[in-house]
Amino acid sequence: MPFPHPPRTSSVLASMLAAVGLMLTVGSCSHVVPIGPDTRGSTIPPPRHLGSPIILQVMRSRPATAPGKCPAGYIALSTPGYAGTCYRSLGTPVTITSAGLSPVARQPSGHGPAIYGFRVVPNGDMAAVTALIAQAYRSRDALGVIVAGKLWEAPQVTAPFPAQQMQIGALSKSRAEQLYRLLVPPS
Repeated sequence: MPFPHPPRTSSVLASMLAAVGLMLTVGSCSHVVPIGPDTRGSTIPPPRHLGSPIILQVMRSRPATAPGKCPAGYIALSTPGYAGTCYRSLGTPVTITSAGLSPVARQPSGHGPAIYGFRVVPNGDMAAVTALIAQAYRSRDALGVIVAGKLWEAPQVTAPFPAQQMQIGALSKSRAEQLYRLLVPPS
């Protein structure tokens, strides 16, 4: 069993990873750890072409130079009002262009305000995603989730695991719905 690295302060967004796949959710921590499989029993629709691809990227983090200011080559999370950490892309990203997506739903947070998100079952090269997770773990860097040119999440990976599914969380229902509409535009 791998021992997780100690948590590092890097983002307001936190993530948890399912043992059966990548699960990113929002909370008050800023690292990713393996957890058990999703047992809610909900089904995910079959894969479809996404309105905007999901890009997963290993990212190095550092504190902002001033509120809302990132050094050259770094970007901040697209979360309104959040400006504490900046991220720089490392290595080769993995792009997901087709996936099954669950509807937006309230996610268990354990504490703090309610969070909303949706599950994604990528239809693509999970070996590449698994390799990216291992790379982020080895380098002790974040795993960025980029959609439509914006960095939505960047959790720390505390243990390597096989990726088969992910859950993208947002701080509010409107933010989760905004991201969902980018991935599944209205017909």
